[in-house]
Amino acid sequence: MIKLNESIHVLNALEAVFTYTSDFSNIKDWDPGVAVSQKRSKGGIRVGSTYDLTLRFGPFRPKMKYTITAYIPFSKVILKGRGDSFSAIDTISFFKTSTGTRIDYEAQLYFSGVSKYVEKLLTPVLKNTGRKAIEGLEARLSGKNRIYKQGSWFFSGANGFDYIADHMILPGMLMFSKLGYSLSKRFWAENDEILFGKKVIITGGTSGIGKAAAIKLAGKKACLTIIARNRKKAERVQQQIIEKTGNPHVDFLIADLSRMEDIKQVAKELKDRKKTIDVLINNAGALFNERKETIEGFEQTFATDLLGVFYLTELLKDRFPLTGGRIINVASGGMYTQRIDVNDLQNEGPSYEGAKAYARAKRGIVILTRLWAQQMRHLNLAVHSMHPGWVDTPGIETALPRFHSLVNFILRTPDQGADTIVWLAASKKAGESTGRFWLDRRPHETVLFPQTGESEQARQILWEKLNRLTRRFEKV
Repeated sequence: MIKLNESIHVLNALEAVFTYTSDFSNIKDWDPGVAVSQKRSKGGIRVGSTYDLTLRFGPFRPKMKYTITAYIPFSKVILKGRGDSFSAIDTISFFKTSTGTRIDYEAQLYFSGVSKYVEKLLTPVLKNTGRKAIEGLEARLSGKNRIYKQGSWFFSGANGFDYIADHMILPGMLMFSKLGYSLSKRFWAENDEILFGKKVIITGGTSGIGKAAAIKLAGKKACLTIIARNRKKAERVQQQIIEKTGNPHVDFLIADLSRMEDIKQVAKELKDRKKTIDVLINNAGALFNERKETIEGFEQTFATDLLGVFYLTELLKDRFPLTGGRIINVASGGMYTQRIDVNDLQNEGPSYEGAKAYARAKRGIVILTRLWAQQMRHLNLAVHSMHPGWVDTPGIETALPRFHSLVNFILRTPDQGADTIVWLAASKKAGESTGRFWLDRRPHETVLFPQTGESEQARQILWEKLNRLTRRFEKV
């Protein structure tokens, strides 16, 4: 059993507060966890009055039936609710004060069946829901124009369904597959926003997820620049995109994004165009199964997947318009398994594991996203990271052949993996928040295991080390 207790004080008269709150058909107007509430019984509000509720729980809409079991006018109302695998007793008490009315709200929640085994995971979800509900009631009674947004129960923005699925691991992993994509897609609105005239930069846009995103972005009429390593491949992809979308505003620049000198040069070329950048998509990345160093002396996973992303973004951050822009960093679900090691950023330990090095770099990208969001908030920039899910790309097949052979039947297509990238670039909703980590157009938690989280000190050390490593290229 989970017990919730909340209290509020409002300036309204006791009689008016009781009349409004005791009628549960009003709950949809103040509880963000309720989508629909309807009174089913006839006559006035009294013992025996019944209500049908439809709840919001991620993409699901569970049903509940509530019945008033005690009704003491202007003092107390008790309701019992029942759903498929849970029940509740809500006790709402009212007290007249010298300046208005105090409301004490107690809810006792009981679970049965499978739900009983995830009660501990449900506790923080439901406590957040209870707090939001009572705050909503206070706002409603006080006449405040408080807007609650579905899916903002936690600091990360994750909703209750995703929070529980992620922490149960297996359901969360299944959401990485094409099955998760298909389930999530059922609840999306059409992504019909266009990017007409918007300047969009994407790295790694000649294959896999990056190419799929580039095609979609060009289809939305963006002025698109692809940063690629191979000129012949870039020329071929450029022509393919133009022919497929009919958008002639597609060009490319050449750079090896594991080399800081190349990044410095490509940033200069972009700045020399003297045009603002509306969207920067840091998509390029690679997983290397053997530890090697670049010609500049950096371990190649670290250089490509973390240091290079940091350097390019820092060089271009003053090119965004004052009206706001977007930075989108493509991470990976693998980062859930690793903690950033600020004392070994270049994977110099006794045993090198490519998947672990890649996951650590992607953990670093998620950390940088949060730091940039904090630093650039005053610039009206939305900075987000995202997880494309498990996607069937040539890179995955080459770098993780065993994983690919085991799960290829549930891997997403590059188009499916690219969907959230394009949505973050174009949608109005994505610009209303910053610093979040997204999968399938919904924000998710970034830390599932306590041992993979980092301290504020570690974040600052990471920032300082990346700054120090790139600073020497500014002196040349």
